Amino acid sequence: MSSSTQADLGQVLVDFSTNGAFPEEEAVSAAHVDSPMVSAALAVLQNAKAELEDEVRAISRETAPDVDLWIKHAKSIQDDIQRARQLSSSIVRQAEADDEKKEELKEKETYADFLTKEVSFNNQLLTVLRSLQGVNESLNKAEECASEERIIDGLHMLEAAWSSLGEIPLEKTTRVMRLLDSRCFELRVHIHEQFSTVWKTLINIDRGQSKITINQDIPGDTTNISQAVIGLKAFKELDDAAKKLWEDIDDVILKPRTNLQSGSIPTIQVQGNSLFLGKDVTDRTIKSLFLDLETVIHFLMDNIPGEIIQSLAKKMMPILSTRILEVWLDTAVPASLEDMVDYQKALALVADFAAKLKALQWPGADTFNDWVSNAPKIWLGKRRETTLDWTRNQLSLGIGTPQIAERIETRMIERDEGNHIAATGTTTTHDWDDAWSDDGEPNPDNSSKDDSNGQPRNRKSVDEERRATEVFSPVPTPTTDADQIDDAADAWGWGDDDDANNDVSDAPAPAQVNTEEKIIEYLAPSTREMTLSEKYWTSSLPRAVYNTVEQVYADGAHLTQPENEHIPVTPAAPSLFGLPTLILAMYRAISPYYYSLEPGGNMYLYNDAMWLSERFQQFLTEWKNREDIPPRAYNLVKLEPETKVLISFGKRAYTNELNAQRTIINDLLGGVQNFFQQDDQMHDSLEEAIKVVLVHIRTQAALWEKILPYSAWASATGSLVNAVATKLITDVFDLSDIGVDEAERTATILSRVESLDDLFIPKPDPAHSSPSKNKNKNSTNGTDPDSDPVVPLTSQFADKWMKMKFLSEVLQSNLKDVKFLWFESDLSLYFTVEEVVDLVHLSFEKNAAVRQAVREIRENPRPREE
Repeated sequence: MSSSTQADLGQVLVDFSTNGAFPEEEAVSAAHVDSPMVSAALAVLQNAKAELEDEVRAISRETAPDVDLWIKHAKSIQDDIQRARQLSSSIVRQAEADDEKKEELKEKETYADFLTKEVSFNNQLLTVLRSLQGVNESLNKAEECASEERIIDGLHMLEAAWSSLGEIPLEKTTRVMRLLDSRCFELRVHIHEQFSTVWKTLINIDRGQSKITINQDIPGDTTNISQAVIGLKAFKELDDAAKKLWEDIDDVILKPRTNLQSGSIPTIQVQGNSLFLGKDVTDRTIKSLFLDLETVIHFLMDNIPGEIIQSLAKKMMPILSTRILEVWLDTAVPASLEDMVDYQKALALVADFAAKLKALQWPGADTFNDWVSNAPKIWLGKRRETTLDWTRNQLSLGIGTPQIAERIETRMIERDEGNHIAATGTTTTHDWDDAWSDDGEPNPDNSSKDDSNGQPRNRKSVDEERRATEVFSPVPTPTTDADQIDDAADAWGWGDDDDANNDVSDAPAPAQVNTEEKIIEYLAPSTREMTLSEKYWTSSLPRAVYNTVEQVYADGAHLTQPENEHIPVTPAAPSLFGLPTLILAMYRAISPYYYSLEPGGNMYLYNDAMWLSERFQQFLTEWKNREDIPPRAYNLVKLEPETKVLISFGKRAYTNELNAQRTIINDLLGGVQNFFQQDDQMHDSLEEAIKVVLVHIRTQAALWEKILPYSAWASATGSLVNAVATKLITDVFDLSDIGVDEAERTATILSRVESLDDLFIPKPDPAHSSPSKNKNKNSTNGTDPDSDPVVPLTSQFADKWMKMKFLSEVLQSNLKDVKFLWFESDLSLYFTVEEVVDLVHLSFEKNAAVRQAVREIRENPRPREE
């Protein structure tokens, strides 16, 4: 560090200490300080200190006079403070003296208020004591009246005492109030007991003698019945007393009189102030009942004060009116129109009784007027309830004894169909058997015949059998004059309007028609009118239902006739026509249970539903032709939807039965398993299994034959046969290959099924047959020319039947026979090309001959068309 810097160090420190100045020169601020420099700096600091002290002393000497003045002023201020303290103490002492005066004054005011309240309390106490004394005196007087049996006066005194006690401004829990309250209660109970005794004396109920006596007063007692009513009001028991009196009158007098279930009904009599039961009623008419009720009402009005009468009537009439309506008047409502005269008389009596109640200002008239004004509605409800109950009871009796029915229909049919009907004795009406065409099942209208008479068969037998079942189709009929048509019709035995089945039963087979017959056939009309009929069995249920519906419509028709407008239930006619819908709805809802209890119940249900629908359709036709009803009544019968519902209802039962039987058959045939490849199934076991199926089908066929018409029976049975055939055909095609033994076994099984052919052998009704006018005099088989071969109709009702038979033929044939069946016979009519090729591959080993046969078959897929 330079010498100048060392000399300035002391001054730098002084500037920094006095002014806080920091050296700006870096040489000074960053200089290194050693001991000599510090000593020099301290000397500078000492000099600065001395200068500062001198300056302070000089300033102190200059300000000394001012300081003395300040001290003088401070002493003056202190004296002022002392005087102010003394003055404040004096003020505080004066304020404290004023508070003492105020407190003394407040104590005097409080004492004055106390004296005022004390005087008020004494006045209130005096008032309460006088009130308590008054209540006590009233209770003494009430007790005195009770002891003298002056009950009403006692009640008045007791009521006054009770009111005064309630106005006393004392807590109820105080001893004196509790004592008075307890005394009031005990006295009230005592007087109430006395009053109850008096009331029972005034209203005397003698249950043993069935007698009620009403006394206006009591000998030796000042209380009468009017005063007793006042007592009831005082005790607030007027309504309870009226209710009790009504219950006594009802138990003693009215219940025995209004009980129709009782063996004897007594009369109601009045003698003086007594109401009692007399001798038994000779007639149980509504008129006699109303006379007795009027007697009771007049007796009550004459002997009971009006105030209790009003309450009594309000309790009495709702119960009594309901009982009369339910027990007497509802039973008077007829369930039909036969007793309408008596019903009109009952309505007049009820209206007259209601008018008398209104004149007497007695409640209940509105109830009876409503019954009269609602007569049509009430009668309709009774008719509906009775009819539905009767229908329900009829259904609960079960199907009863089966009854035979016949369905007859006249329509235009084809000539060849007439031949078929003559041969089978059955109808083929489409609307009759729509339900039988279920899920692809055979329809009885599709006629083709099959044969299984146990005769030996060859490879041509199936073809001949199919051709034997073909129906001849005549050529179109040209226009002819009337004489030609009449002559042709006479030649065919088609008469004027006689029984159609008798006309064509022995018509010749088409294959045997000679030239003369062909000319006649050509000239004959292609269609003719025939009356077709089928007999079947129904249960007893549909006739009961039909008779009920018919009776309802008969009553409705009677009510709609102009001359019957005076009948009181005529307004119910339109609603009455809706009752058959409810009857049929109940039949459909309940009957299936009762049908299910009988074997073949579903088939009975089907027949019954069809019978009902036909009868209703016939009824509709007859209804629209009636001339004794107004035009508006024609549209009130709406049975068309019901007939459709009935048909659907019957078809559903028929379908359900077939579905159930097909399920059983399918299960007996192994279900989802292949019948010919079941586990542990040998040839003998398959034979037994197919026997079980055949027995089941025959059992069902025998059961249904006793119920269904032939066409429906054949269709249903054909459905079961078709189920077997379909299952076996499907299982054969599902086999991987068929050996010789297996083919023989399979064909044997199929032949067992073919034995069902005998179920479908036509059984014409002898009554529906007549000798044919055209007999073929040449016989091709050497038998009687008048005897036609019987051909089963299995294929007509089982569309897989011929396919199953051809399948059996194929399984027993060699390759040459298979080609013959395809090209010369009718195998192509029932099998597709691919199905036959599959059978060939299953039955024969692949070689050149098989390949050649397959190629020929594929090249000619429709040989019969060629």
